Amino acid sequence: MYKKTIEDVLKELDTDKVLGLSTETAQKRLHEYGKNELDKSKGVSALRILLHNINNIIVYILILAAVLSFSMGEIIEGIAVLIALMIAVLTSFFTEYKAQKSVESLQRMIFTHAKVVRAGSLHEIKASELVPGDLIFMEEGDSVPADARLIRTTNFACIESALTGESEPVEKDAKTLFSEDISIGDRINLVFAGTSVTRGNAYAVVTSTGMSTEVGKITELLDSSVKERTPLSKEMNKLSRILILVAILAGIAVLIAGFLTNRPIEAILHTALILAVAAIPEAMPAVSTMTLSKGMRIMAEHKALVKHLPAVETLGSTSVICTDKTGTLTENQMTVGTIVLTNARSYTVEGNGYQPAGSIIPDDAEGEASGDAGLWEFIAASILCSNATLKKDEQDYTVIGDPTEGALVVLGAKAGVSRESLQKDGWVRIGELPFDSAKKYMITVYEHGETSHAYIKGALDVLLAMSLQSGEEKERLQDSNDHLTEKGLRVLAVGKLDGYSGDGSKAGIVSYLDRVDILGIVGITDPPRSDVREAVGICRQAGIQVKMITGDHPKTASIIARQIGLDNAEPAITGKDLDLAVQTPEFGALVKKTAVFARVSPENKMQIVDALRQEGYVVAMTGDGVNDAPALKSADIGVAMGIRGTEVAKEASDMILTDDRFYTIVDAVREGRVIFSNIKKYVSFLFSCNMVEIITIFLSVSFLKPMPILPLHILFLNLVIDIAPAMALAYEPAEANIMKAPPRGARSGLINKKFLERILISGAVLGVSSFLIFNFFLSQNTPLLYAQTATFTFMVIAQLLHVLNIRKENGFGLATLLRENKILVAAVGFSLLLQIMAVYVPFMQQTIGTMPLTAETWVVILLAAVVTTSVVYAIKRVMRRIYPSA
Repeated sequence: MYKKTIEDVLKELDTDKVLGLSTETAQKRLHEYGKNELDKSKGVSALRILLHNINNIIVYILILAAVLSFSMGEIIEGIAVLIALMIAVLTSFFTEYKAQKSVESLQRMIFTHAKVVRAGSLHEIKASELVPGDLIFMEEGDSVPADARLIRTTNFACIESALTGESEPVEKDAKTLFSEDISIGDRINLVFAGTSVTRGNAYAVVTSTGMSTEVGKITELLDSSVKERTPLSKEMNKLSRILILVAILAGIAVLIAGFLTNRPIEAILHTALILAVAAIPEAMPAVSTMTLSKGMRIMAEHKALVKHLPAVETLGSTSVICTDKTGTLTENQMTVGTIVLTNARSYTVEGNGYQPAGSIIPDDAEGEASGDAGLWEFIAASILCSNATLKKDEQDYTVIGDPTEGALVVLGAKAGVSRESLQKDGWVRIGELPFDSAKKYMITVYEHGETSHAYIKGALDVLLAMSLQSGEEKERLQDSNDHLTEKGLRVLAVGKLDGYSGDGSKAGIVSYLDRVDILGIVGITDPPRSDVREAVGICRQAGIQVKMITGDHPKTASIIARQIGLDNAEPAITGKDLDLAVQTPEFGALVKKTAVFARVSPENKMQIVDALRQEGYVVAMTGDGVNDAPALKSADIGVAMGIRGTEVAKEASDMILTDDRFYTIVDAVREGRVIFSNIKKYVSFLFSCNMVEIITIFLSVSFLKPMPILPLHILFLNLVIDIAPAMALAYEPAEANIMKAPPRGARSGLINKKFLERILISGAVLGVSSFLIFNFFLSQNTPLLYAQTATFTFMVIAQLLHVLNIRKENGFGLATLLRENKILVAAVGFSLLLQIMAVYVPFMQQTIGTMPLTAETWVVILLAAVVTTSVVYAIKRVMRRIYPSA
């Protein structure tokens, strides 16, 4: 529609630019096109998530184990297995269950009412009843109810930052036509649903409603973007499959050995049952949930609100952060940074944002700002020729009105001057020529005492053409303008009409337009947040790439990138460049090497995120606008701004920064890395314990020995004894230099050859030791249950010592254990107490299947456990030398 003339659009939509549609036609089109609403996503039901968690091999094995237990009359074992099954399924269910609200929150972008001309009369109707062809009227403060083609504008501007990412108001012009394809932010003859009118008024004809609007297209993108499993869940699934494969192979060996030795089929099946139970890490879901929940609480304390548990760990593996510019890297608050007066004096204005704090410092270091009458006249003129207002709420300052004018008002507040104070001093406005996008200036007229004064502000080139300045002054101002523009600042000139003595009428004002006396110019910018440069530097040190993705102009984006220290060796590329390259084989490489993307669409953002993920990166995407929502949902982890972020962005994200600080992401990534390190520790602990059980049982069967432990021993180990120390490992402090190592990436996760070797070796050493202990007590002519109880107890003691071995990459860390992790000390003590109770409390003896041990047996067990754990420690030290980075 932006390429078509007003007449062609009206003809295509069969409507009148004065009368609008008739009521009858509007009703017919409402029936044809449907309501101006967005489709609601059904989301994922709780039942579907539950069924998804039931449909996996671990659950099937536990169900089979329970059935076998009941069929063989082992009621207590069957109940215990079912309890383990319920823990595994329900924990996974509750961690995955989440509301699907992203699309529903987009409903808030279509506002309740709209002003529409029908049959020549202006009515206010529900926005949902608008149809293509409706003639709508919009004025300052309104929200645009549908996508529309402008047909008449009066000083009309919209803020489209939520849709395009640009913080400055977009000057709209109905008469402008385009012949080429351009991005949404450049279509100044169109307005878009969900944006807001910041100045003037306009009539427009509705071109799209509901799902056909730009917001509707974003809805479809949200529906089409699907979250894959997190790196952690993939790793857990991978390790579970490995363990199950080991159990299956061991089970096959048991079956073969059983048949070769003519063992009863019931005994063979019972052995297979024990192996199946031993292979399942029943405590893993509970430990994972607790660890991630702890990380969630810590991140919340650091102003990072994580909505979904898996996102906690995903942050730790982040290798690329794709971030929006406006409101994320920058303040989203226009600020005057430089003043250049016509008298050649220039000033630097300190302070960013709308907070009226900061000094005005002369650049030449001669004199003080307070002594420059020209400066104070310039500031007063800037305020008097503005309509914006600075307001203070409970927490912060906000600007009501045009953000550029807001920058001038804040400048005045820093100088101690406001419109209110000038009014009290007798300045009374008697006339105004509003800003016109075609003329590019605004004029206000005041009475002060018995004299009249007229002030003007606008584009420098326009004011220079009407000015009284000398050639030298004009040249100096133009040079200053060029210098500020090169630095990425928006330049605004402020002046007065020399000798004005009129009554504020338009005719009187126009007669003085050839007598403009320019007082000076200001350089205005949306400044980077003060701590962003440091945050980007920490990311670089941690091996994390930062990429700026914005709807703003390439030049502005590149300048901000340099200011925050973003690697900008490659030039910024635009959405149009991406559209041309997306189907080429080089697209992934192009995205990979580029740091700044400008003038991008929501589709482009998703293309960038998807390309990076295909290149093997774990991608975090930050943003605050509607235009960010699809990419937020598509990324491995979406990070929304909590203060400035739209509801759409918040609902599409995995994490919300409650303070909007980019630096908070650094804290969250660090905590994510600590969590991954601790997950690696407790996974190593739990799975090596599972390997101990499998190897011990396999060796006993292979050497035609009785079962060394009972199924309930295994469940007691996996669900009771091991779970407390495993959870305590979540409280281990960060290893040194955790933010100086590169991210592990999507393809170098938890499970690798070195990690598996550690689990297998430690499991084998402890497993062989357990088998030897069992055989030792059998050789002493003790009852079978006594040997089983001794073996069971040895496993407990050895595993409790093994957890101390695991907590540090180098050494046991006994010297720092009590200081660094008192919870682990308590957990080990608690598990030991439970084992003593299991051995000596009659009720637990009968339930679990144990009998009392003598003091001599405890001595043997303790000595054997210390020796075995020392062997594992020695092997770990050797492996650290072989694999120093493991």
